[in-house]
Amino acid sequence: MNKAAVKIKKLLIIYPNWIPSNAVGVQRVRLIVNFLKEFNWEPTILSVNSAFYEEEKSDDLLQLVNKDIRIKFVNARKAKKIRIYGDIALRAFGNLKRKAIEIIKNEKIDCVWVPIPPFYTALIARKVYDATSIPYVVDYIDPWVHDFPGSHKFFSRAKFASVVANFLEPIAVKKAAGFTGVSEAYFLPVLQRNPHLKVPYCRMPYGFDEKDYNAKPSNNKLLWENESHIKPYIYAGAFLPNAHYFINILFKIISKMRTEETLDKNARFYFTGTGKTNLESIADYARMYHLEDIIIEKQERIPYLEVLHNLSNAAGVLAIGSTELHYTASKIFQSILSTKPIFGMFHYLSSVIHILRETNAHTYLIEYNEKEPGQDFEMRVRNIFEAFMNQKNGWNPAYDKLGKYRARSSAAALVGLLNAIVK
Repeated sequence: MNKAAVKIKKLLIIYPNWIPSNAVGVQRVRLIVNFLKEFNWEPTILSVNSAFYEEEKSDDLLQLVNKDIRIKFVNARKAKKIRIYGDIALRAFGNLKRKAIEIIKNEKIDCVWVPIPPFYTALIARKVYDATSIPYVVDYIDPWVHDFPGSHKFFSRAKFASVVANFLEPIAVKKAAGFTGVSEAYFLPVLQRNPHLKVPYCRMPYGFDEKDYNAKPSNNKLLWENESHIKPYIYAGAFLPNAHYFINILFKIISKMRTEETLDKNARFYFTGTGKTNLESIADYARMYHLEDIIIEKQERIPYLEVLHNLSNAAGVLAIGSTELHYTASKIFQSILSTKPIFGMFHYLSSVIHILRETNAHTYLIEYNEKEPGQDFEMRVRNIFEAFMNQKNGWNPAYDKLGKYRARSSAAALVGLLNAIVK
């Protein structure tokens, strides 16, 4: 007796950036969509034509996505030098909404999934729902409503962003059928702020795909290409507003070690993809402690495969997190899989702590507790950082423990939620 054919369900993913965009969120979507067909869900990605992207592009990323993924593109308003807004979701808002409605009507879509940020994508999903009644799920890569740095100043861009977030989020999520996110701490407060939402949810870490490490970047140059006989240490990722406390202490310690001649003279510290903000930069802190010659900042992001290449050839990795307890580092898997020792600094309640301990990658880990006196914390950081620089305690992670964090597992979690919604 033949088994009945399994019905293939259809998922529309609205995300304004797609490969070759080097935006962080592209990796979130890419890691998930590669596995959805294994669970009988066929994804269609609705995005914006790459001609309208502002960030750098990397054709190397084409190596990392399944060739059979269906993608639909729309145009957007061009970003202007002098502008009121530049967010790509706003520049393509109407086109994305209209195309999504068209796809749903023509292709019998079962559900819509919208990762945010860009946060205005969630508003598009709400508009599409109003027109089609197709359920939508919002995926929180970052929290929308939070304490924006500088929002205490009444007449500031940060204050305006905070007001807009508090006003728009409840509108965007009001009809949501479910929530996903890289951390429960990003979306559980949404449910608390909107108690009428009695909907399913699940946590889905970024995860990783080991196949990424078989792909080769077209640019094999290292950040220290023109330097010889040095020991490079790398931090790859944004310089977070709540990481300044950690960086200030770390650079202070590096400066003291250099003065005391206990710092390896060949050590160099490379910070890449840190981004531009109105706060102090890595370079500012380096100048403050007279470390400009050994601490090098490249604020622009380098392509994803180049990041993996640099991490794998470094002497060690700096994983500097945040003083916020809900912070979860998507890049922690890249750091562990680089096979290089990791010096990490995270709040003791961060989910990253569990991952590092579970994989025995916590040898040089600093667990921050705001109740610990600052002087004691600084002394502890110094002791562990010195051990890290001297490789005093060795390095032997349990890579086999990473299995449950594969992107396929995150895709399976999403599918479980989608099936519950559309059954």
